[in-house]
Amino acid sequence: MDGQIAMVLSVLLAGLGLFTLIVRKELIFKLLGLNVASGGASLFLVAVARRAGPGVPIVGLEPAPAADPLLQALVLTAIVIHFATLALSLVYVIFLTEHRHTQDVRHLERLEEE
Repeated sequence: MDGQIAMVLSVLLAGLGLFTLIVRKELIFKLLGLNVASGGASLFLVAVARRAGPGVPIVGLEPAPAADPLLQALVLTAIVIHFATLALSLVYVIFLTEHRHTQDVRHLERLEEE
Protein backbone atom coordinates (compact mmCIF):
# COMPACT_ATOMS: atom_id res chain seq x y z
CA MET A 1 0.00 0.00 0.00
CA ASP A 2 2.84 2.42 0.79
CA GLY A 3 4.35 1.88 -2.65
CA GLN A 4 1.06 2.75 -4.34
CA ILE A 5 0.71 5.95 -2.34
CA ALA A 6 4.28 6.92 -3.24
CA MET A 7 3.60 6.26 -6.93
CA VAL A 8 0.41 8.35 -6.92
CA LEU A 9 2.18 11.15 -5.06
CA SER A 10 5.11 11.04 -7.49
CA VAL A 11 2.78 11.31 -10.49
CA LEU A 12 0.97 14.25 -8.85
CA LEU A 13 4.28 16.00 -8.10
CA ALA A 14 5.55 15.48 -11.64
CA GLY A 15 2.24 16.72 -13.07
CA LEU A 16 2.22 19.78 -10.83
CA GLY A 17 5.80 20.58 -11.80
CA LEU A 18 5.12 20.23 -15.52
CA PHE A 19 1.93 22.30 -15.18
CA THR A 20 3.91 25.08 -13.47
CA LEU A 21 6.60 24.81 -16.12
CA ILE A 22 4.07 25.28 -18.92
CA VAL A 23 1.71 27.85 -17.39
CA ARG A 24 3.95 30.30 -15.51
CA LYS A 25 5.79 33.05 -17.39
CA GLU A 26 8.50 33.92 -14.87
CA LEU A 27 11.82 32.11 -15.08
CA ILE A 28 12.11 31.55 -11.33
CA PHE A 29 8.76 29.74 -11.22
CA LYS A 30 9.75 27.67 -14.25
CA LEU A 31 12.87 26.55 -12.39
CA LEU A 32 10.85 25.73 -9.27
CA GLY A 33 8.38 23.73 -11.39
CA LEU A 34 11.26 21.83 -12.94
CA ASN A 35 12.59 21.09 -9.45
CA VAL A 36 9.20 19.76 -8.29
CA ALA A 37 8.88 17.58 -11.42
CA SER A 38 12.37 16.20 -10.81
CA GLY A 39 11.44 15.39 -7.22
CA GLY A 40 8.38 13.52 -8.48
CA ALA A 41 10.51 11.50 -10.89
CA SER A 42 12.99 10.65 -8.12
CA LEU A 43 10.14 9.59 -5.81
CA PHE A 44 8.74 7.41 -8.59
CA LEU A 45 12.07 5.62 -9.01
CA VAL A 46 12.31 5.04 -5.25
CA ALA A 47 8.75 3.66 -5.21
CA VAL A 48 9.53 1.33 -8.12
CA ALA A 49 12.72 0.11 -6.41
CA ARG A 50 10.81 -1.24 -3.39
CA ARG A 51 10.17 -4.93 -3.75
CA ALA A 52 8.66 -7.57 -1.53
CA GLY A 53 10.45 -10.80 -0.91
CA PRO A 54 13.91 -11.35 0.50
CA GLY A 55 14.89 -9.34 3.52
CA VAL A 56 17.79 -7.09 4.21
CA PRO A 57 21.02 -9.15 4.15
CA ILE A 58 21.89 -8.63 7.84
CA VAL A 59 22.08 -11.62 10.16
CA GLY A 60 19.57 -11.58 12.99
CA LEU A 61 16.93 -9.43 11.37
CA GLU A 62 13.59 -10.81 10.33
CA PRO A 63 12.77 -10.83 6.61
CA ALA A 64 11.37 -7.53 5.39
CA PRO A 65 10.87 -5.89 2.00
CA ALA A 66 14.15 -4.75 0.50
CA ALA A 67 14.95 -2.04 -1.99
CA ASP A 68 17.09 -2.24 -5.10
CA PRO A 69 20.38 -0.46 -4.28
CA LEU A 70 21.09 0.32 -7.93
CA LEU A 71 18.01 2.53 -8.28
CA GLN A 72 18.77 4.15 -4.93
CA ALA A 73 22.26 5.05 -6.15
CA LEU A 74 20.79 6.36 -9.41
CA VAL A 75 18.30 8.57 -7.55
CA LEU A 76 21.00 9.88 -5.21
CA THR A 77 23.18 10.76 -8.19
CA ALA A 78 20.24 12.41 -9.95
CA ILE A 79 19.48 14.52 -6.87
CA VAL A 80 23.08 15.75 -6.64
CA ILE A 81 23.29 16.55 -10.36
CA HIS A 82 19.91 18.29 -10.31
CA PHE A 83 20.95 20.41 -7.32
CA ALA A 84 24.09 21.56 -9.14
CA THR A 85 22.23 22.40 -12.36
CA LEU A 86 19.49 24.19 -10.40
CA ALA A 87 22.08 26.32 -8.60
CA LEU A 88 23.76 27.22 -11.90
CA SER A 89 20.39 28.01 -13.49
CA LEU A 90 19.48 30.30 -10.60
CA VAL A 91 22.75 32.18 -11.08
CA TYR A 92 21.88 32.64 -14.76
CA VAL A 93 18.38 33.86 -13.88
CA ILE A 94 19.79 36.38 -11.39
CA PHE A 95 22.30 37.61 -13.99
CA LEU A 96 19.58 37.90 -16.64
CA THR A 97 17.24 39.71 -14.24
CA GLU A 98 19.92 42.23 -13.32
CA HIS A 99 20.74 42.99 -16.97
CA ARG A 100 17.28 42.81 -18.59
CA HIS A 101 15.21 43.89 -15.53
CA THR A 102 12.58 41.20 -16.13
CA GLN A 103 11.94 37.50 -15.68
CA ASP A 104 9.01 37.29 -18.08
CA VAL A 105 9.86 34.80 -20.82
CA ARG A 106 7.71 36.50 -23.46
CA HIS A 107 9.28 39.89 -22.80
CA LEU A 108 12.78 38.36 -22.97
CA GLU A 109 11.95 36.73 -26.31
CA ARG A 110 10.76 40.09 -27.68
CA LEU A 111 13.98 41.71 -26.50
CA GLU A 112 16.04 39.06 -28.30
CA GLU A 113 14.17 39.62 -31.58
CA GLU A 114 15.01 43.32 -31.62
